Amino acid sequence: MTDSYLYNGQSPDDHVASCPDCSAAIALLDRPPETPVEPPASLREAVLSMARRRRSPAVVPVATVAVPYAEQVALMDDLLADLSAPDWERPIAKHGTIRGVVEHLAANDATVAAFMGVAGAGVVTLPVPIHRRWRDQAGSLLQRVSAGNEVLLGVEVALAGTSPTPARAPLRQVMIQRTFETWTHADDIRAATDRSRAEPRPEHVHMIAEFGLAMLPAAMKGPRRDVSATVVLTGPGGGTWTIPLSKTSDHVGVLVSADAVEFCRLMANRLPPDCFPYAAEGDPALARDLIRAAATLGCD
Repeated sequence: MTDSYLYNGQSPDDHVASCPDCSAAIALLDRPPETPVEPPASLREAVLSMARRRRSPAVVPVATVAVPYAEQVALMDDLLADLSAPDWERPIAKHGTIRGVVEHLAANDATVAAFMGVAGAGVVTLPVPIHRRWRDQAGSLLQRVSAGNEVLLGVEVALAGTSPTPARAPLRQVMIQRTFETWTHADDIRAATDRSRAEPRPEHVHMIAEFGLAMLPAAMKGPRRDVSATVVLTGPGGGTWTIPLSKTSDHVGVLVSADAVEFCRLMANRLPPDCFPYAAEGDPALARDLIRAAATLGCD
């Protein structure tokens, strides 16, 4: 009944034969395709860029210890995809240009990537753009960490830094450093391109602060003090830590309080220690030494 109604009592074939509009439509459908047109070279990157904008960085299936790094990699990836060709040559004090910053970041990532068995880690492959080289290496590193286990996460790996004899830490801590450095350099690029700074999630800020504070005693200069220091960080990601400054510390010699995110930027040496806002109770000289030591914990 329905077919009869639609075709006014005719069969579909009879209807097409007697209807100019339907005949033309069928002819178009049956026509062999014309010579395909090559898409413009920029189409692939434009599609990928849009996909990056629309995806959630957290959907990457990675182990919990790598989630903060995965988020910062996704944000950096999106940021780099937004840069124009001239942007890549914009000056940045510590590494010359934005291109130099990404090359430096890729080189520091390569230490961990090589440990994880990522093929070609740290190898400069021309003419592959540095953005793609960094992103491919970071993605492979995330996959390897995600496939690891608790035993692997406890294995010690060299930390990035300027010391000729790098400190070592368990892989789970090294991944926090990779998060810290990726965020820091993304903010460097944002500043160089007149974009607003960004902050990690509060729980990731907390992890970065805890990672840095654990290294603080080794970064202190001068004679050892047989005391502990209590650091109170406020705002998103804050917390309270008491850090022994020697193995025989028997009391708290100073309490220092500051904003958590700003303290992380101090650790990256992105805020000058002499101008860093903090409050202190107890030994003021020790407080100053702690702040100066914290400013040396970055990866530059």
